Amino acid sequence: MRSPVEKLAKTLGVKLPQEYASFLEKHGKKLPTDPVSGQSWVLGLGDTYFVEGTTQAFRSSLPGFVPENIVIGYLGPKTIVLDKTYEQIDTYAMLDTRSGKVLGVDTLGVSEVIAGSFQEWAGAEILAAELKDKYGYTLTVVLFDDEGKAGEARAKILELKRQGHIELEDVVAVVRQADGTWKHHKSHKMEKKVGVVGSVTGLIAGALTLHPLLGAALGAAAGAITASIEDTGLEDEFIRPLARGLKPGTSAIFAMVLRAHPEKVLEKFRGFGGEVLVTSIEKEQIARLKAALGSQTV
Repeated sequence: MRSPVEKLAKTLGVKLPQEYASFLEKHGKKLPTDPVSGQSWVLGLGDTYFVEGTTQAFRSSLPGFVPENIVIGYLGPKTIVLDKTYEQIDTYAMLDTRSGKVLGVDTLGVSEVIAGSFQEWAGAEILAAELKDKYGYTLTVVLFDDEGKAGEARAKILELKRQGHIELEDVVAVVRQADGTWKHHKSHKMEKKVGVVGSVTGLIAGALTLHPLLGAALGAAAGAITASIEDTGLEDEFIRPLARGLKPGTSAIFAMVLRAHPEKVLEKFRGFGGEVLVTSIEKEQIARLKAALGSQTV
């Protein structure tokens, strides 16, 4: 029995590039039949039914449509000038099955190359979608060797969020002052809570200030927080090295990231300095941390 991907290739009379065929085999069930009306799992890509139906529609409506090209996703509307009036038409992602190139094509048949291959166009976004499926969040921590940098980094991250380049659960700046005391710059979300531990990010940042390596002993609440961190498995692999790194006169930024545009983030932070530590936190771990948050008041 043929797979849906093999049936698609046979029906449309094309040989699918291996990287695209492998993508469909692995993720085809996650893709919608109608990415135009609904939300796609990634990049507006549709399932085999969408590819077959939309490609056949283009073939029948555009006599010059190259038969080796197939329509694989929806890119959104664009505005054109037609008979001196502005009109919106839809644009789609099209795959040239001979060269492997990805093109944008509108409903009038006007096309342009947007990537040299399917992997080049979609590889990073597919990886991000896979990680988002598997993990609840990505926790990014950047350590700085002075007290002021974390606050500056937080401001840059919030600016990226306002511009739509990063989607955050939370962001917290932690400063360990020269005398060994701690200061926290909380997000608006955290300010609605009592104390440092107002979010998952705050819980992890707070665990540092309560960590045995730092010589702090703040009673039962401290023990409960560090216990909840240990329960997730983050203690040994993440919190302990951080505790060693945050010496007096240093700072760190904690960002719980849902999704980001890497190019925009890199552009914003190029040359900014700092030691970057990243860990993905599984959904089960996040659930435990949130449960701990619900039961703690600091």
